[in-house]
Amino acid sequence: MNPILPLHYSAPDGEPHVWKSDPDTLYLYASNDRTASFGMDPWQHVWSTKDLLCWQEHKPGLDAAQAVDFARVEQLPASDCAEKNGTYYYYFTAGGKQCVAFSDHPEGPFLNARPIEGTDFPSCGDPAVFVDEDGCAYLYWGQFSLRGCRLKENMCELEAGTLNTMLLTEDEHGFHEGASMRKRGNLYYLIYCDTDRGRATCLSYAVGRSPLGPFEKRGVIIDNQDGDLAAWNNHGSIVCFHDRWYVVYHRACFGVEMGGRKACMEPIFFDEHGDIREVKMTTQGIQPPLSATKRMDAFRACCFRWGEKNGRSAEDNFFWRTPVTGWRKTVYENTLRSAKDMGVRAAHYVENGIHKEYLTKFSAGDCAIYRYLDFGEEVTEFQCSASSWLARTRLEIHIDGADGPCIGTCRITDTNGFGPWNWTTFCCAVEPVRGIHEVCLRTVPDDDYFGGWLCDLNWFRFR
Repeated sequence: MNPILPLHYSAPDGEPHVWKSDPDTLYLYASNDRTASFGMDPWQHVWSTKDLLCWQEHKPGLDAAQAVDFARVEQLPASDCAEKNGTYYYYFTAGGKQCVAFSDHPEGPFLNARPIEGTDFPSCGDPAVFVDEDGCAYLYWGQFSLRGCRLKENMCELEAGTLNTMLLTEDEHGFHEGASMRKRGNLYYLIYCDTDRGRATCLSYAVGRSPLGPFEKRGVIIDNQDGDLAAWNNHGSIVCFHDRWYVVYHRACFGVEMGGRKACMEPIFFDEHGDIREVKMTTQGIQPPLSATKRMDAFRACCFRWGEKNGRSAEDNFFWRTPVTGWRKTVYENTLRSAKDMGVRAAHYVENGIHKEYLTKFSAGDCAIYRYLDFGEEVTEFQCSASSWLARTRLEIHIDGADGPCIGTCRITDTNGFGPWNWTTFCCAVEPVRGIHEVCLRTVPDDDYFGGWLCDLNWFRFR
C-alpha cells in the first residue's frame, strides 16, 4: 500500500536496485526530507525488502558528516548506487561536484568519499550511475540538460573524450532533473523528471541503443501532479524484481515543497515495442484492490482535486504551457507561496511516540481519491472519523471518479475543534455497491456562503 515506508520517513528520489549477489532482495536508496518542513537532511538511509511489503531500514547508509571531509554538506539531494567486483559505490553531490563513497555491503555504511573531477557546476546535481553487462560504467548528472560520461575502471574518474553534455535537454525532451538509467533487452531506458505537462511532475522515459545515446523520448510513466498542492517534481526509477517490473516514484505531502515527499510504488507493463504504458497513482500500490470494509486511513488518498477557490487557477495552468525556461521553477515557487493557504493535504503528528497522519483543511469542493477498493458482494453503510469547528459539512461519497455516481452523503457536524483530539465517528447509508471501484470523498458546505476550513478526516470504511 502507498506510501510504502513508515510514516516518519519521507523518502523521495528513490533508486531501486536488485543486486546479482542477492536477487531476492530489493534495495532502495533515497533522500530524506524533513517531515512537514522545507529541506533534505544531510544523511541517507538504505531500505531493503524481500516481499515489497515489509521494509527494513539500514543505518546510517550515507552520513555526509562521516563520509565527506572536504566539504560541509547541509543537504543531500538525490543519489544513486552501483556494484562492481564486489564493491558498492554511492554517488552523491557535495562541494559543487559529484562524489563517490565506498562500501563492501549494499546497505553501507558508505565512507571515504572523494570528488569526481570534471563534474563541477553548472548543471551539477542528482547523479545516476549505470554498469552495463560488459562491465563499463557510466555516470549521469545535471539539471535542464543531462550530462553523461563513461567512468574509468576505478569508478572514480571520467573517461576522457566520452563526455556528452546534451544527452537530454529541456527544450527537446522536457528534461528537468533526476535521471536514472536502466536496461531491458537491447534498449537503454533513461528515466527522468519531465516538464512537458507544465510542471516537473511527470516521471518520463527516453530510449536509446547505447548508454550515451542518442535518446528518443517515448512517453510518461507516471504523473504525480494531483498528489499535493505543493507538488512540483517527481523522481524515481524502474526495477525488475522477481520477473515483474515496477516504478518507484514520490508524491508530495503536507503542502510543503520538499517537505515530506513519500516513496510510492506501482506495477508497470511493457508492450511489444518496449514502450511503457502510463499508470495512475493508486492507494493499493503493488497490492490487489483493498477491502472497502476495512478501515482506510484517510491520508492514503492517492490524489486530490481541489475546489475552484483552491489549488491552481486556469491562468496558472496556461502560464506553465508557455515555452520552458531553465528557471521557471523559481517563478512557480513564488506563485505558490502567494497562493491561498487552503485546500486539502496531509498533516503529521506524534501521539505517545507513534507517528500518525490525517487529512486536513478540506474546503468547498475538495476531493480525496482512493484507488482501488473492493466492495465484495455488497455494502450499504459508510463510517468515517472526522473533526470540525463551527461548520456543517456534507461529505459526498462518489465512485468511479470525482464526477461519478454519488452513492451517499455523510453529514459532519461541529466537534468543538479541528484535529486529532476532536475525532468523532459519523455514519450514513449508501446505495448498495459491489465489485471494485475508485472512491472519491468530496466536501460541500451546508451553508453555501461558508468558504473556509470545513473539516479534517482521520479514517473511513464501508459496511
